[in-house]
Amino acid sequence: MLGRKKKRSRKTIRPWGLLSGHHRNGRNRKGLSGLLAHGKLLAVVLVLAGFLGWTAWRSDYVQMRFVYLWPYQEEIVTYSHKNNVDPFLTAAVIKNESGFKPGAVSRVGAVGLMQIMPDTGEWIAGQMGLKQYSFAALYQPETNIRMGCWYLSELHHEFKGNMVLMLIAYNAGRGNTHVWMKANGWDYHYGNVAAIPYAESREYVAKVLHDRDEYYRLYKDKIPR
Repeated sequence: MLGRKKKRSRKTIRPWGLLSGHHRNGRNRKGLSGLLAHGKLLAVVLVLAGFLGWTAWRSDYVQMRFVYLWPYQEEIVTYSHKNNVDPFLTAAVIKNESGFKPGAVSRVGAVGLMQIMPDTGEWIAGQMGLKQYSFAALYQPETNIRMGCWYLSELHHEFKGNMVLMLIAYNAGRGNTHVWMKANGWDYHYGNVAAIPYAESREYVAKVLHDRDEYYRLYKDKIPR
C-alpha cells in the first residue's frame, strides 16, 4: 500500500525588497533624518559663507581697492584745500561724474573728470584768469580738477554753504537751482534730500553725499590736512 502523503508545510516567502511596514518606516525615518541633518548643515555653511563674504566685501581694504578708489588724490587734496573745499566731497563728485576717467564726455557734452561744460569752462577760466585756456585743457586731469574745485567753491559761496543746494546746482545748473528754490519755497537752510522733486538731482545728491561720507571714513587719516 501506498502510504499517506505528508502535507508540505507552507512557508511564507517574503520577496526581497519587501519589508514589513515597521522596518520600512524605520528606514524612511532614518533617511529623512539624514537628509534633514545634511540640509541644516548646508544651510549653516551657506549662511556662514555669505556672512564671511559680506564681511570681506565691506572691509576697508576691499572698499578702497574696488569701490572707493582715489586716483589723482594729490591734485584733488591740493586744489580742494586751495579753494576751501572739502576734498572728500570733491572725490565723491568726481566718482559720480566721471568715475575718475579724464576722457569722459557726457551725452550733453560735459567733459573730463569733473564733467565741466565747455561754456562753463570758458567762464571759469575767465574768472580764474587762466591764460591760453583752450577747450582741450578740460581733458587734462590737473586743469580739470583745478577748475572744478574753483567752481565748487563758487557754488559753496553762492548757496551760503548749503551742500545740498550746492550739489543740485552742480548737477542741474545754478540758474535752475534758484528757480527751483523760489518755486518750492526752499531757503538756504534746505536739507531734505528725499523731498527733492526732481529724480535725477535727488539721486545724484544722495549718492554724492553718501560717497563723501565713505571717502571720509576710509581716508580721513590717510591724507594730509
